[in-house]
Amino acid sequence: MFERIFLHKLSKTKPFLIFGAKGSGKTTLTKQFGSQFKNVIHLDLDTIADRNIFFRSSNPEEVLKAISFLKEKEILGKETLLILDEIGRSPETSRWVNQVQSHARPSIIATASFQTEQTHLLTNPPTGLMDPVFLPPFTFEEFIMIMDDQAALDAYREAPVPVYAHGKLLHYFHIYALIGGMPEIMMEYAEHRHLKGLHPVYEKIETSFLQSIENMNAGKTRRKLAGEVLQNIYPYASTRIHFKRFGNLEKQSREMGQAFRMLEEAFLLQLIYPVTSRSLPMHPDKKRFPRVQVIDSGMVNYFSGTQKPVFRSQDMNALFKGQIARQIAGQEILATEIKNDGQRLNFWVRDKPQSTAEIDFLLEYQDMAIPVEVKSGEPGRLRSLHQFMDMAPHPFAIQLHASKTGIQQTQTIKGKKFFLLSLPYFLAGKIRGHLEGFKKFVEI
Repeated sequence: MFERIFLHKLSKTKPFLIFGAKGSGKTTLTKQFGSQFKNVIHLDLDTIADRNIFFRSSNPEEVLKAISFLKEKEILGKETLLILDEIGRSPETSRWVNQVQSHARPSIIATASFQTEQTHLLTNPPTGLMDPVFLPPFTFEEFIMIMDDQAALDAYREAPVPVYAHGKLLHYFHIYALIGGMPEIMMEYAEHRHLKGLHPVYEKIETSFLQSIENMNAGKTRRKLAGEVLQNIYPYASTRIHFKRFGNLEKQSREMGQAFRMLEEAFLLQLIYPVTSRSLPMHPDKKRFPRVQVIDSGMVNYFSGTQKPVFRSQDMNALFKGQIARQIAGQEILATEIKNDGQRLNFWVRDKPQSTAEIDFLLEYQDMAIPVEVKSGEPGRLRSLHQFMDMAPHPFAIQLHASKTGIQQTQTIKGKKFFLLSLPYFLAGKIRGHLEGFKKFVEI
């Protein structure tokens, strides 16, 4: 098993809490991190036996001794790593982490498949004891690593990407978009290099998602509705939604909004609210209809029945009004923002009644809000981009499509000149790196 690129975010200097959906690879990451320690003690707080350890005594030092005794491992101070898997299942464990202050206290790393009040307190700056790390599904870069193609990986990491590598990287990206980045799917595909056999794995992953919802601290009715929303969400990936009667479920906006928030707390989707400003800071308008970013494109394709069209496609922007391309681009951008300590996506709508102008993503870069359009076609056809750039305080824009990298100076319908960086959509996760060179190039 290769090391995930998020491993570098972990260090021995402070406890970490790794957030991520069930099945996103949190436990594997903690075990990889554990290779740096003399010994590792693993507590699975999904199990009653390990949760009960924290009920044995009100004295945090006595609990530490109980952990050592029951797991039959000596605690060697900071040279022992204590893994607290699924800490969200045990409020008592969260309280213990805040209380234990012994000089013999081990290094601690925890995981959580959903947010709780206790995990929020543990990671809430500036008083939070633990640093949060948000773990997404595998990225495209990690997919190439799994494919064990060093030449393709080297080319992907170049800026700009060599022209000769475009075809292979595009092919790889279409496979990646098709199957998604859930670790269990990746491992199955890496072993057999075939789509056959993946279907039961998708079903298993969704079952684990539903189980994660069942473990959340909410009433039975709310948990049931959240599960129903999850099972209906996939065809709506990367589209704007109404809460009221979503998915033909006869529920009002308030109930449905609570269900969606539960799915956000379980890291299974993100509700992206639009911004109307063309400059920083970006303030999402929660009175407007949000767009849904689902956790993984592979889950979207399997449960929406879109695997065959994606498999046959040469340009995902041509499928379903660009929905799949926008979903996977958002997935890659979000993973990049997580690595840069951001957590949310943004998109833009024009602040004018009856306007349909939208920009797929806004990326905060230096002191600018950079528009990113996931669309094919010549610059003159990107009408929403023109409307954004007419009032933008900078001249930089990005287009993601299936074609090769290019830079051109163009102008809006009203005649404002701007610079457009066109990137193949397999570079959605590398936009920031290419922006550096793009900005320097056009400012020469």
